[in-house]
Amino acid sequence: MSLQRVDRIEQRRFVGRELLLWLWMESELFESTLATEEHGSFGFWLENKLVLSAETESTRIRAAMPGAGREAKEALLRGQLPESMGIRISHEGEETSLALGADKLGVTGLKLAALKEEHDGHVPGDLVDELSGKNQRRKKKKQVEEIDDSPFYDRMEKTAAVEGLLVALYRDFLALRLSPRWNALIAPTMRRWAMGEAVDAEAYRAAKRGKRPRKR
Repeated sequence: MSLQRVDRIEQRRFVGRELLLWLWMESELFESTLATEEHGSFGFWLENKLVLSAETESTRIRAAMPGAGREAKEALLRGQLPESMGIRISHEGEETSLALGADKLGVTGLKLAALKEEHDGHVPGDLVDELSGKNQRRKKKKQVEEIDDSPFYDRMEKTAAVEGLLVALYRDFLALRLSPRWNALIAPTMRRWAMGEAVDAEAYRAAKRGKRPRKR
């Protein structure tokens, strides 16, 4: 890798950290419910692990809800930004967990929803099978010859769905990051949220979309 490319990566490293910070804030403001145009509403929250850092200082938090405690917000106030965080996504009745790293926007520890299982009605220890070892061997041979690759495609389909959702969130983040609303609305809201000040989630949602909040 050339030095020029390394320099470009270093100069843009903050983008991933701001993405994670934005996702973290919105997951709290909107009570673990985010949305994209393609996917509609879905569950999204931090779980298990959160790592924040700034230069040589870092904070590692392991908890069921690592972003909810004082330690996480205090790290933000010291200038640390999210380096990686554990995420749980609940979409269309299926839950997925993963860890998202900021610097390379890499996904690790992906745990997909349970794959589809097909049962052939066989009961382990069935007396007929025990008395018919020859039939059992034939059955095993047939299973080897007729490999069911549907679990593989099911896994690929689920992985692609998670990837599409993350890409949509990243697209929405970039649209905000490159718009005047970032400095006028998003960044100030992040500061208030990090400091523990009250944030009107619905007013923020409306302003983010360029709309006036409804009067209550």
